[in-house]
Amino acid sequence: MNCLANIHKIAAKTAVLLAAFFVFFSGVSAEAAASLYLAPPSGTFTLGSTFTVSIYVNTGGQAINAIEANLSFPADKLQVVSPTTGKSLIQIWVAQPSYSNIDGTLKFQGAIPTPGINTDAGLLSTITFRVKSIGTATLRILDDSKVLLNDGRGTDVLGQTTDGIYYLALPPPQGPDVTSRTNPDQESWYNIKTATLEWNAPSDIQGYSYVLDQGPAGEPDDISEGTRTRVAYNNISDGTYYFHIKSLRQGAWGGVTDYVIRVDNTPPAAFKPSFSPGSRTSNNRPIIDFVTTDVASGIDHYELKIIPLNSPEALVAKNTTPFFIEASPPYSRILDQGRYDVVVRAYDRAGNYFQTESKLTITAPFLNIIYSEGLNIGGVILGWQYVLILVLALSGLMIYLTRWIWKRHLRADEYLLDVLKHPSISGKLAELKEKQKDYSPPRPSYGESGESGVNKGLMLIFLIFAMNFGILTLHAQAAEDSLSNVRLDPPVVTLFPRSISNDEILYIGGNAGVPQAQVLIYLQNIDTGATENRVAVTDENGVWFYSFPQFLEASRYIAWTQLKVANDMSPPSPKFDLLVAKTAIQIGDTRLSYENFYLFLLIIFALAFIGLLAFVLYHGYHARRKNERLKQAIKDAEDSIKRGFAVLRKDIELELNLVRRAKLKNELSVEEKMREEKLFNDLEDINRYINKEVW
Repeated sequence: MNCLANIHKIAAKTAVLLAAFFVFFSGVSAEAAASLYLAPPSGTFTLGSTFTVSIYVNTGGQAINAIEANLSFPADKLQVVSPTTGKSLIQIWVAQPSYSNIDGTLKFQGAIPTPGINTDAGLLSTITFRVKSIGTATLRILDDSKVLLNDGRGTDVLGQTTDGIYYLALPPPQGPDVTSRTNPDQESWYNIKTATLEWNAPSDIQGYSYVLDQGPAGEPDDISEGTRTRVAYNNISDGTYYFHIKSLRQGAWGGVTDYVIRVDNTPPAAFKPSFSPGSRTSNNRPIIDFVTTDVASGIDHYELKIIPLNSPEALVAKNTTPFFIEASPPYSRILDQGRYDVVVRAYDRAGNYFQTESKLTITAPFLNIIYSEGLNIGGVILGWQYVLILVLALSGLMIYLTRWIWKRHLRADEYLLDVLKHPSISGKLAELKEKQKDYSPPRPSYGESGESGVNKGLMLIFLIFAMNFGILTLHAQAAEDSLSNVRLDPPVVTLFPRSISNDEILYIGGNAGVPQAQVLIYLQNIDTGATENRVAVTDENGVWFYSFPQFLEASRYIAWTQLKVANDMSPPSPKFDLLVAKTAIQIGDTRLSYENFYLFLLIIFALAFIGLLAFVLYHGYHARRKNERLKQAIKDAEDSIKRGFAVLRKDIELELNLVRRAKLKNELSVEEKMREEKLFNDLEDINRYINKEVW
């Protein structure tokens, strides 16, 4: 017993300590942050009525000296009637309080002189709202609101905000109780243009007066429409309508009952999904973005389906069928390399949807080819015509450069074999030989070498290739034909590719309205007459989808469907035209797409370009070295020619000396005088050549 008593004492002391601990830290937390909140935080109010909301501040046990409160409200449901700041704790308004019933905003900014204020329920302002339409309205305190501490630094201590949620409804019925089979929920939207309304009929009612308009505060006139208890409205356009009705009893009209009808029979606005970084990219996790609007009911959600186009065998082997998933933009997932059809549906709140399809291609990072446009180089798209011009220009330039380098190399080889044939040497050597014939017996020519033979080569012929492009656009549109005199309607086709080529798989899908039924799919080749039959099975919702397990041959086709339930068959659906374009090369069972063919050609061109570049570099290097050797050989040959002219000068001078001695002895004949004149002229030429050129 004593032991139990001691345990109880210890437990009691522990509880006291824990309570003190929590009280202490809760006090610290309370003093750590201020808060803004609304009162009342919630409530239900009727259409056309007014209600007030007050904004309070809890300073968290600290002194504050400035507040900035920014609020937002739904302008389509609420309207500010009279904001008041008469009892506000704010003493100095930095900016006059303001509101906008168009943007749905409220702004308050004020200060309290030092020492500030410390309170747990300080009134900032009171606002009166009028209810414009039914629904749920949220009055939010925005994140840019502030509560500033009176610490000389203006520290923001706002740590918590509490919004207000208000339910806006029609006033309770004061007249007949109204129901609707077509529009049973007044908060929901419906995509039918017919509205049927019914109401109760007590025995003493003398008549009813009712009207359908778009004014929430409307009221029928005092003219009776009779005692019938049902009315139907047809061809109602999109929008929100109010049915007002009152009854006549004992010669007096009673209260009015209002009933809301929301109609939206128009699908969302047309749109196209966008792909980042592009619809053709090497990024295997592209970002798919899609957004649109709906005028009447607004967008409810999006659904997305990604259909692979390159691997029908894998799709069949896995026994998988791509299905629609609900997705929010932007959407991203990892995809394998290949081509895809991305189908996006945008649903509004009435169940209408708009469907759009776009193609997405995941390529190898090595090369980014835009199939129908050209090459994507660093984000710049170069059209195929410019690619062809560039390839031909580079090819021509490489051929010219290769030919020039090759000839230069051959010429260097030829001149090295016989330096005396070089243009800078051969002319001087010929002149020297002519002079030597006149004045001396034949002697060996200076600078000649015993080298003989010339090695000559032939130039390679470079590969020139051309690219041909052709893409045929395929168009097929699904249609629906309703027959009222048959039991089964043909399946509705909602998925059918608008374009297809003979390296893409064909898929088809839609809704049959009957679960676990067979959809017979027929595909006929118009050119050959051959017909293929396929079977798809609908799911529990009647949705069906089928992708063909093989590629189609390039040709023209027609496709149609039939629904089979047990032994009953529906009429054939409308026929869809399909053109399968030839965008792939097929050799036997091997299929090579033009994209891979172009890639193969580009690889060949790259290899040829690298080979030519290596050829140019090799022969350019060796031609330069041989030219250096040739220059040295030419220099040696010129030195030899200089010595030859010097020897020739000696020979001419000896001849002149002989002429002078003969002249001293007797007169020269005419021939000898001409000989003397020629010797002087030749000697002058040689002197000029040696002085100006040789030495």
